[in-house]
Amino acid sequence: MKKRVLVLFAAASFVLCASVFAVETTKAAPVAKAVTAPLTAEPADRPAEAMEKETRMSATVKVTEISDTILKADRHIKENTETMEFSLEKACSDISVGDKVKVSYIIKDDKNVATKVTKALSKVKHHAKKKA
Repeated sequence: MKKRVLVLFAAASFVLCASVFAVETTKAAPVAKAVTAPLTAEPADRPAEAMEKETRMSATVKVTEISDTILKADRHIKENTETMEFSLEKACSDISVGDKVKVSYIIKDDKNVATKVTKALSKVKHHAKKKA
């Protein structure tokens, strides 16, 4: 009985696989290319948002100077230190000089505009205690 079920299963698998290969080898009729009319709208007619998509970036930095409108910070990349300046959309009262923060920003008119500033979580390493 088991052998018979196994043989039927193998035969059914073979038939289904053969039908899949048969479908793949048949060629479909070529699709006619759609002809589109040239666009008549001028780029100036489109909204500014559609023309230019903002790229959102983020950086983890150490704050060196902060005011209600500007945040200056140092970013360490490998062995280099880069000073970055961000324009703030709203004041950050909980951030102070020396804090490590994560800044999400966009570039508008060649200026970094901070959209979100949050304190960076400190990485705590937990060491397993060895019991003797």
